[in-house]
Amino acid sequence: MKGIFKSCPVVDSNVDMNDPRWPSLREAARRFLREDGCTLSVPRELERDAWEIVQLVADHVPSKIDLPKVVIGELAVIGLAQIGGLEPPIEVCWVPDCGWEEFSEQILDLLEAGYPGCIGCGGPGAEEEWNEEFRRGQFLA
Repeated sequence: MKGIFKSCPVVDSNVDMNDPRWPSLREAARRFLREDGCTLSVPRELERDAWEIVQLVADHVPSKIDLPKVVIGELAVIGLAQIGGLEPPIEVCWVPDCGWEEFSEQILDLLEAGYPGCIGCGGPGAEEEWNEEFRRGQFLA
């Protein structure tokens, strides 16, 4: 069902909408899709998958001229979001204990819904100001 926001996706057996990490995972995917020319860092074994995601961004958002770059490293959208790993600085959206499967699933869901070129398709929290300190408190408590 292309172009329709999935209101209750199950990302993985570890992360669904009731998991406190879900909003952070969704925000990380939104940041990746919104930011022109961002850099996606992935472990070497995921490089091909990362380039496939970049191609999907190009296919779904043809107006995007400055596509994401891919580099080898820890899973992150450099300076914007970190998936797993140690806690980064507060300006970086952090999703602890998640990986590529969960992150790429969110990207695909948002692309299919028309994000970022649509209004309201970013899902819950997309229009609100992001509060990273609050979010971290939800899953570190």
